[in-house]
Amino acid sequence: MRNRPRPTHPVATDPTRVDPAQLAANPHIPSSAEPPRCYHRQFASLPGNRWYKPIFVAVLTAVFYLVALVAEFAGFFVWALLTRGADSDFDAWSEILVDMNTTTGVLFGLVSVILMWPAAELAAFCIYRRWFSSLISLRGGMRLRLLGRYMLYGTAVWAVCAIVMVLFSDGAMGTLTSGIVWNQHVLAMLVLVILLIPLQATAEEVVFRGMAMNVIGAWLRHPAWAVLIPVPFFVFGHMYDLPGLIDVGIFAVIVGTLTIITGGLEAGIAFHIVNNLFAFALGVLAGADLNATSPPTIEVVMSIAAPIVFAVIVVLDHPRRGGNCPHRGGLPDREPLRSGRVGPEHRGAGPDRPAKAETDTRASLYELLQRTRPEPAPARL
Repeated sequence: MRNRPRPTHPVATDPTRVDPAQLAANPHIPSSAEPPRCYHRQFASLPGNRWYKPIFVAVLTAVFYLVALVAEFAGFFVWALLTRGADSDFDAWSEILVDMNTTTGVLFGLVSVILMWPAAELAAFCIYRRWFSSLISLRGGMRLRLLGRYMLYGTAVWAVCAIVMVLFSDGAMGTLTSGIVWNQHVLAMLVLVILLIPLQATAEEVVFRGMAMNVIGAWLRHPAWAVLIPVPFFVFGHMYDLPGLIDVGIFAVIVGTLTIITGGLEAGIAFHIVNNLFAFALGVLAGADLNATSPPTIEVVMSIAAPIVFAVIVVLDHPRRGGNCPHRGGLPDREPLRSGRVGPEHRGAGPDRPAKAETDTRASLYELLQRTRPEPAPARL
């Protein structure tokens, strides 16, 4: 009697679990299927990444930014020729261009910072064929609901700090208790601040937290390097005295740490927007010198306390909202890295759409493994 193959009972398999060895051995699974565990490792996890590509991204960002600055200055120069005439005093005009107490100076200064953002986007696309905006978070883009919630937290924190500054400041902020002088200049400055500050703050976060952290993270795995190394570049881009520079340094370390914890730039962008809106708006309303480099002590203290309080709120809120802490071994919220093309199955899915990222990814990989696994040969009787 011939031995017949013993019937085997199907073993219950969890479709959300995929053997890492199968992932490595199966050529049909893209190399980007397993998402990065930390925000600063996104460049390192991109398909086709090489050690030199992050350097090229940084260099191209600087080149594109310099070209954009030249174009901006040329545009303002042409505008001055048209409005002032060829025989006007261009030395006086150049001083106005860098005077933050004028609408021209505010417009030129904020736009100069905003131009860093498209420079970074274009550099990332040239090297990785991917816009950097798709790497703003581990979910593959801006999480708008999270951004809105963090802006509410930041607004509440800064509202309290602003009240303290107005009540106890011995500088221009203290004059707000006696009323606000409204005129055309104040209204124009407020309009520019409200329109441009969100873009300016986002541009700084994209470059000094997003781009810089991922360039460093492509070589150094520990997140502390990605948080700390960009700090000096961010600090010395601000024209303040020593207490002001310390304030900026603390701010940079805090928002960089929040970027690692939350897996995205939303916390830093939200607080940076609120921080700059309050600083500029209060300065304009109080008639303060926006070119000042030595703010009063109470303002520096409140400016240091605000990001610390905000960070505590975010850290306490993040696990409660279902976020994972990377330093505890968990994966942050992440959808698989997507290419520039969007297929029909992904259309209509926004970055703020709630998704079971890890479960859906592992389930789809399990189905792919089943389809690509060769069929066993039939047993001969």
